[in-house]
Amino acid sequence: MRKYLSLLRYEAKTIFRDTINIYMCMFPLIILLLSTFVFPMIFETMDSAQGAALQMTMMILLIVILVFGSFFLAAMATFLLLDHKDECTLNTVAVTPVGVSGYIKFKMTYIYIMTVVSTIIVLLGTKVFAADKYMIEGVSLFNRINLLHILSFALVTGIFAPALALFQSAFAKNKIEGFAFIKGTGIIALIPVLMVLETFQGGMQYLLGVFPSFWAVKGLMLEFLPNANSANLSYPLYLIIGAAYNLIILVTAYRFFLKKVHY
Repeated sequence: MRKYLSLLRYEAKTIFRDTINIYMCMFPLIILLLSTFVFPMIFETMDSAQGAALQMTMMILLIVILVFGSFFLAAMATFLLLDHKDECTLNTVAVTPVGVSGYIKFKMTYIYIMTVVSTIIVLLGTKVFAADKYMIEGVSLFNRINLLHILSFALVTGIFAPALALFQSAFAKNKIEGFAFIKGTGIIALIPVLMVLETFQGGMQYLLGVFPSFWAVKGLMLEFLPNANSANLSYPLYLIIGAAYNLIILVTAYRFFLKKVHY
């Protein structure tokens, strides 16, 4: 236990010595600021009579809220892993009692915990401070979800953050390449926005299932805005599939990363 506490202190120093890491740690709070103040201002500028346009806008911004908090923590984890590549510090870790594989597991565990906590803060904070701003036909969308929805969503969607970090840092040779990968995956992160289109409301929605963030986001979006389409699954089933799929990706990413760094 003591060796992991020492590692945690080391990781904290590593994070706070780089301004970009501090910014990425703060990004979930920026998302919370957007969801509680900025996005509601956008809704207020729209004509309430244009119900379809308001609903579409609200759905898109909700997906942004659900996806991007964890994405930036994955980016931070990528930079932390690339620091080891640039400084060749994994060679030092290899001779410690923890070993490289144990150290990577430790690092991905605290990134996962940070992602879960940040997701809970964003969703719970929005529900507490701005639930009445997310209204469709007089009903608050955030009143349709409870703490269990928020916790279960966070636990599932958080799995992809360490997996994405491992893949990005495995392929990138340095931070410059890592930044390019992060920008590319940022575009991919927006793919779930396609689920708001009529085309992807029925069975076609499962074409988006290849993207790991789809499953948990789709499940929670259906809690926000129930849809009677027979192709839809229940919220728990979306989360179970999403958890299984993301775990497979995480294990694959972990093994791939170790192979790429030759440990």
